[in-house]
Amino acid sequence: MNVSYLGPKGSFSEIALLAYFGNNATTIPMPSIGDVFNSVENKETTYGIIPIENSIEGSVNNSHDLLMESNVLISGEIELPINQCLLSKNFSKEGVNILYSHSQSLAQCQNWIKSKLPKIKIVPVISNSEGATMIKKDNEACIGSEKLSKDYNLNILEYNIQDFPDNTTRFLIIGREVSEKSNHNKTSIIVSPSNTSDSGSLFKVLKPFSNHNVNLSRIESRPSKMGKWSYVFFIDLEGHISDESLINALSELEKLNIQFKNLGSYPISSDS
Repeated sequence: MNVSYLGPKGSFSEIALLAYFGNNATTIPMPSIGDVFNSVENKETTYGIIPIENSIEGSVNNSHDLLMESNVLISGEIELPINQCLLSKNFSKEGVNILYSHSQSLAQCQNWIKSKLPKIKIVPVISNSEGATMIKKDNEACIGSEKLSKDYNLNILEYNIQDFPDNTTRFLIIGREVSEKSNHNKTSIIVSPSNTSDSGSLFKVLKPFSNHNVNLSRIESRPSKMGKWSYVFFIDLEGHISDESLINALSELEKLNIQFKNLGSYPISSDS
């Protein structure tokens, strides 16, 4: 079984992949989250793993936008504690003046960086693993996982440099098949109201779920890209798409001419 992830090797996506699949998967690194989606859609891999939200910095917008466009289905989720490290070929952070970092990691560590490395030059990279591969000199460093130090022969100058101790990222497993029903399920959908500027448009979206006692665990808005100030709602519901309560609630949405896209039903992470 091949599983794609945002690479190169040593990224938090790879760590989440190994925690979810163990030794049952052949890991396939990809240069971007979009490439992870493409590998699943083109049947190059059985599954892919993507970051969807961080407990400190919120949603990963690129992943949400790709879910809107793609035909993949969510088949699982995993929450991973994120412990950021400062890594370098140097043995002291005092000799470092260039820092490579992914934007999410940079945001998670911004207060620490301002305090400990106030004059450092920050170079954005597409992944922290890419940042690790770019380190050639002692004056360069990157932010990333402890695993990066082993994969790229780097020294850990500081552990746990994230600004908040409960820093956690939720990852989704994407595939092409519907997951079987388990004891505790979650269903993710995208709802597209006809006009989100209308008074009460969000209430109309939520009322059918209240009417049929369906609990919402998360709701997030994103621009629909179909017109100015037009939005869609990403909603996580408790239950499986085959549950009578969900069937009735979604049927009521359809009667209100509110379009929705089923992203999949899947087992709730044990850490949720």
